[in-house]
Amino acid sequence: MSTRQVASRVFARAGSSKQSVTPIFARAASSSTASASASTSASSSSTSSWQPALPAGELPAYDAALAYLSEHQSKVISKLEKLKAKAGSNLSEETVRRIDQLEIEAYSNDPAIRREFRETGGKGQMNKSIYRWLSEQKWKKEGGLDLLMQRLLQMNIVPDLLHSLPPTSPLTLSTSTSSDKTIEPGSIQMPSIFSNPPILKSQLYHHPSLPTSNSSNPEALHTLLVIDPDSPSHETHSFQQRLHYLKTDIPLSVLSGELNLLDSSVNGKEVLKWESPAPEQGTPNHRYVFLLFRQPSSSSSSSSEVEMKRDGFDLRDYLSRNQLNSNDLVGIDMFRSKWSLEENEYVNKVYINQRNISTGSPIYGKVPKQVKYGYPMSAKRQTIEEIRENAWNNAVNDLQNLANDVQGLSINSEQNQSDKVIS
Repeated sequence: MSTRQVASRVFARAGSSKQSVTPIFARAASSSTASASASTSASSSSTSSWQPALPAGELPAYDAALAYLSEHQSKVISKLEKLKAKAGSNLSEETVRRIDQLEIEAYSNDPAIRREFRETGGKGQMNKSIYRWLSEQKWKKEGGLDLLMQRLLQMNIVPDLLHSLPPTSPLTLSTSTSSDKTIEPGSIQMPSIFSNPPILKSQLYHHPSLPTSNSSNPEALHTLLVIDPDSPSHETHSFQQRLHYLKTDIPLSVLSGELNLLDSSVNGKEVLKWESPAPEQGTPNHRYVFLLFRQPSSSSSSSSEVEMKRDGFDLRDYLSRNQLNSNDLVGIDMFRSKWSLEENEYVNKVYINQRNISTGSPIYGKVPKQVKYGYPMSAKRQTIEEIRENAWNNAVNDLQNLANDVQGLSINSEQNQSDKVIS
C-alpha cells in the first residue's frame, strides 16, 4: 500500500469520529477505490477546494510529509477523544482550555483547513476553535494589532481615557455607505460620513464565559461607548469628554462577529442614541474612540438616560460606578476628524438639529496664556506679549494700508483709461 493510501485511511477513520472539525486530509488519497471512498466521506463537510499539489508517487518527500501530518493528527485526535470522555459534562476552565489546545494542535497544519480559511476567513465557522485561532493569528501577525496599539499610544488614548490597553479582539469600523471598506484606526475622516451611525463589528476569539454541555458557545453582556475626549470646555478653557453613544447589556459570543453593534435592532439597552461628530472651528483634531467592555456578570447595567450626560462625561468615574476597569476592555477602535470649510454647514446642522443650539456651532480662538494657565504672567513676560501683539497689529495694519493703496491705484488707472477713451 502506498504512503498516500495510508494517509487516506488514517484520516478516513479520524473523519468518522464525532469532531467539531472534520479532518480533510483524505483529499490526498490516491485514485484507488477504497481511498476515493474515504476521501468523499471525510471531505463532505468542507467546501475547501484544496487538492494535493503533486500526484501520488511523484515526490516521495511530499508523500512522506502528508503521511507524517496525518499520523500526528490522528494521535492528537485520539488524545482529544480520551480527554472528552474523561471529562464528560463536568467541564472545568482548565479542561476547556486543554480541549481547545488539542483541537488547534490537531488541525492547525491541515492544508484543507488552511485553504478554507484563506477562502472564507472563517466566516460562519467561528464556533470552531481552529478558525478562531487562525483568525487571531492573522490579526496579530499581519499587523492589525500592532497598528491599533501604535495609533492608540501615539494619540494618547493612554492616559487620556485609560491607564492601560489590553484589547483581546478587534473592532472593525466602516460607514453605512461603504460597509466593505474598513476604516483604519486613527485615520482622519470627514465628520459628515458619520452623520448616520457607522457599522461596528466585534469578533471575539475566546468564549466570554465558560462553555457547558448545554451551551457550547455561551454569551456574556457587554457595554459599548463612543467618546470624544477633545470636546472644548467653556469653563476650563480646555477639553472635556463628550459621550456620543452608549449601549449596555449587549449579548455577545464567538458567533456574534457579523453583528453591527450600533444597529438599534441588535439586542441591548440603548441608553444614549448616536450623536454625529461635529468638530468645532478653531479646535484641533478630535479623537472619536469606540470602547467595548465585558460586563462583570450577567446582571443588567443600571445606567439610565436620565442620569447620563453627554458633556462633561468621565469614563473612569463611569467604569468605577459600574464595577468595570480597563482589564474588562474587549475591543477598541478610533478615528479622528477636524473642522473644515467644506464641513462647516454640516457641523452647524448637527449643533442645531441634534444638540438643540439654534445659533449653530461656536467658533474658538486662541486662549490667552494668563487665562489658559490660570495665573498672571510676570511683568517681563507680559511686556514681551504686549510687544508681540503690537507688532502683529502693526503688521496687519500695514498690510491693510498697502492693500488700500493698491486698490486706489487700480481705481485711478481705470479712471485714466476711461478719460482717454472719452477724449
